[in-house]
Amino acid sequence: MKLTFIRHGQTDLNKDSCIQGGGIDQPLNETGIKQATGAASHFNPEKYDLVFSSPLQRAKKTAEIFVKGKKKINFDERIKEMDFGEWDTLKVNDLIKKYPKGFNQAGYVTNGYLRYAPSGESFEDVARRGSEFIDELISKYPDKNILVVCHGTLIKTLVAHYFSNGNLEVFEQVENCAISEFEMTEKLSKVIRYNQILY
Repeated sequence: MKLTFIRHGQTDLNKDSCIQGGGIDQPLNETGIKQATGAASHFNPEKYDLVFSSPLQRAKKTAEIFVKGKKKINFDERIKEMDFGEWDTLKVNDLIKKYPKGFNQAGYVTNGYLRYAPSGESFEDVARRGSEFIDELISKYPDKNILVVCHGTLIKTLVAHYFSNGNLEVFEQVENCAISEFEMTEKLSKVIRYNQILY
């Protein structure tokens, strides 16, 4: 199976460097729409057999821009963004100052954040639901070319799950509207490209 991930375009929370998880349903802002439109101009949706999207509107709108009305979009709750609980919508820099043990040296959230946002998901929770979705695709559609439009932390967590034994430090954060491609089977997986910006 060939699997392509695209992260949604920018929202106002992205612009303001705020936490934006699965419990927050923000639309794309003007920049996000331009990013998606620009990236989609280099993109042929007709080469994909199936298209899936997170049901959150920032991913849904991005998917609609990319497929240009040429493919049906299937929605799945398992590919929503990680839920950051009480931290959602808060500014990252403020959280780093107040809760440094919730971040790594690069300024990315770690599981340590759960002591301050107990209703949030762990990275293991996200990997579990996301890999259940991916494993189902591999089983059902081993010879298909599949597009998945979703979220940055979800994509990074899944790539770490399949390619670095869950080590999130190996992969950089995914940019808005960046594309990542993989070949995946039940026995072997290969990275074709990761976090490539098309616009």
